[in-house]
Amino acid sequence: MKNQLLLTCVIMLFVLGCKKSDNDGGSSVDLKIETAAVSNLTAVSVKTGGVISGSEPINERGVCWGAENNPTVEGGKFVADIDVATGEYSVKIKDLDPEKVYYVRAYAKTKSGKTVYGKTLEIATKTLTALAESNSYLTVFDDALVIPVSRANKTSLGTQISSTETLTAELLWMDNYDVIDDVKIVGTGASAKVVVSAGNVNGNAVVAVKNASNEIKWSWHIWVVEDLKAIGTITLPSGAKIMDRNLGAINKNPEDAGAIGLQYQFGRKDPFTASTSFGTPSEVLLIDLAGKNPAFQFEAGPKTLAYSIKKPLSFIKSAGVDWEENGSTLFWTNDLGTKTVYDPCPLGYKVPAKEITEGLEKTHFNTAQNGGFLFLYNNQNNIFPYTGYREANGSLDATAFSGNLWFNSSLEGFAFLTTYQNGAVYQINGSPRARAMCIRCIEDK
Repeated sequence: MKNQLLLTCVIMLFVLGCKKSDNDGGSSVDLKIETAAVSNLTAVSVKTGGVISGSEPINERGVCWGAENNPTVEGGKFVADIDVATGEYSVKIKDLDPEKVYYVRAYAKTKSGKTVYGKTLEIATKTLTALAESNSYLTVFDDALVIPVSRANKTSLGTQISSTETLTAELLWMDNYDVIDDVKIVGTGASAKVVVSAGNVNGNAVVAVKNASNEIKWSWHIWVVEDLKAIGTITLPSGAKIMDRNLGAINKNPEDAGAIGLQYQFGRKDPFTASTSFGTPSEVLLIDLAGKNPAFQFEAGPKTLAYSIKKPLSFIKSAGVDWEENGSTLFWTNDLGTKTVYDPCPLGYKVPAKEITEGLEKTHFNTAQNGGFLFLYNNQNNIFPYTGYREANGSLDATAFSGNLWFNSSLEGFAFLTTYQNGAVYQINGSPRARAMCIRCIEDK
């Protein structure tokens, strides 16, 4: 009897000892891990990580989580870091549910087969709150955007999404890896929301909502920057306040292609990328979440407005001057001069009218600045970079010496823009509407 009792005690001590070593970094493992505080908490994601110290070699580190306390790699969900080393690390947990309590903790797997865990933290995800309707959203690293699909039903085309329609969401393209982490649909029909999780890289992307027939019903531009406070406005002599950079630009550096921004055929809400370099024009390599490389298509026009909405990846070529077959002049503005449902600027901004150039003179610019014109007025300085444009056939042109910015008004076939090149400033110029030009958005008040 004594022998049986002694054997039972030995077995229990052995089991408990193993559990302590495997799960809590016991004395048999020279490895300590601390779970890092959470950050960037949204309705669907959170960032956390760990700090690992000790001499025990590891072959994996990461974070695990679940709905129950003390989650494990084997019993819950986990995300592994790409690096395998001691020290500090950070990972992002995605695809969480809104308004739900989760438990998270860091872990490390040793080469000897043990798993060591850090302290468990409790988190509660945020409410899924939809933003106001727009065609473009400006956001920061690791944020989550909740976009209402109801925008698709606010056009002259009538109802595009029914109340019961089954929808899917998709990233059509991004111009760099890790600009967007995830895209998903929440809800059904016209009340559904597209949830976009931003990554941690400056850049641009286009996401779309599709019906059961894989037809695009609407799409949105996502503009991701590290710091929203870095994007400001400048005041022109007319009193107009415009963005201090072009729509989609990731910096304001002269002779840096990141300052060019995106380009738009006149009246369209969906962007095309500009050249990746000054000098010889070159196309951006687009990326999707599957690691594939989607590409713009170049289709013979003219086409209808409805067609352009279904085909945000299609540049509509023109042998004449216009991409749109009906010759409408009021896509980006209406008779009252207000922002329309097709305006491509973010919330709080709109495509400017040509009247903003009143009082603007060549003397307000340093035309000897490399990479563009330097605006100098009322103790302000701001670069207007050379942008080039896409010709009516879709080809990139004039990147190194020409700057072009659309206004919101046009005549039949032609649209108004401002041009700066070769030491001259043309406050109001004209261009075929099938070309794709940059935009400098103005405050919408």
